[in-house]
Amino acid sequence: MAGAEAETATRAVPRLGSMLLASTDPDRLRAWYEKAFGLTADMDGFLDFGGVGVLVDGRDDVADRAVEPARVILNMHVADARAVVAHLDSMDVTWLAPLEYRETGSWFATAVDPDGNHVQIIELTEAYWTGRRERAQRARVLRGAEGEETVWTLADASASGRLPAQDLDRARRFYADKLGLEPVESRPGGLRYETRDGGFSLFQSAGRPSGGHTQIAWKVDDIDAVVAELRRRGVVFEEVDVPGLRTVDGITEVEGNYPSAGGRGERAAWFRDSEGNLHGVGQAIHGTPPDHGQNGGLGRHASA
Repeated sequence: MAGAEAETATRAVPRLGSMLLASTDPDRLRAWYEKAFGLTADMDGFLDFGGVGVLVDGRDDVADRAVEPARVILNMHVADARAVVAHLDSMDVTWLAPLEYRETGSWFATAVDPDGNHVQIIELTEAYWTGRRERAQRARVLRGAEGEETVWTLADASASGRLPAQDLDRARRFYADKLGLEPVESRPGGLRYETRDGGFSLFQSAGRPSGGHTQIAWKVDDIDAVVAELRRRGVVFEEVDVPGLRTVDGITEVEGNYPSAGGRGERAAWFRDSEGNLHGVGQAIHGTPPDHGQNGGLGRHASA
């Protein structure tokens, strides 16, 4: 790696992928979080909270109860704080602070887990997001008043996908039952989903997608396991056989990948949701390419 590239990589902002929640009784604590938030730990014991993994693990250098529970607080962002609080009440959870609406446009409550750690339940309403946009705009105006150049481009914006659904209830059931996804927020005619590195929305539409190109691309660590599980749930994967691209049991290998993916190519598979939107699932291929011929391109299903 060249010197400039190495320096850039060193300065790159890391992604918070997981947290460790230490306990003298990890099985009890893990079971509490699973019941409290409807989760199931993976094979390594991680609980996936919207892309940030929480590993509840045993340690012999911590106390039975959190000595300073306010030092690290788990903030659980939920779509319906009142419903979550009602569920936790059914578990006889101890509340440090009861549910309240704050002037910032947020619902907040603070619970105490079995080890004494503080867990905040947070629902950010539209009033919050409106206020946030207004604060961002005022900050830009202030910077402009102080003589700094204000450049308005999409580079300062966030982006997410939009998928049409002729039947939003049917689509919601498909995403829940087949893909294991629940919306984090809803509105009349729309559902918003969060993923590990972003999000997308489904919206009620009288039109249908063309289905001729990938509309959502999912990056996974084990495509064989993901395809097997989705098939078990009833997802049907596309079999593609076009020049330069042929799937075998639903999966193919394609050449080329973006440098940030860290691979020389990608193993890929495609399926359609209940509304006809085309989804791509991909896993980066690492290592030295083999000598035999490879698929020549991504074809019409390219995930980009």
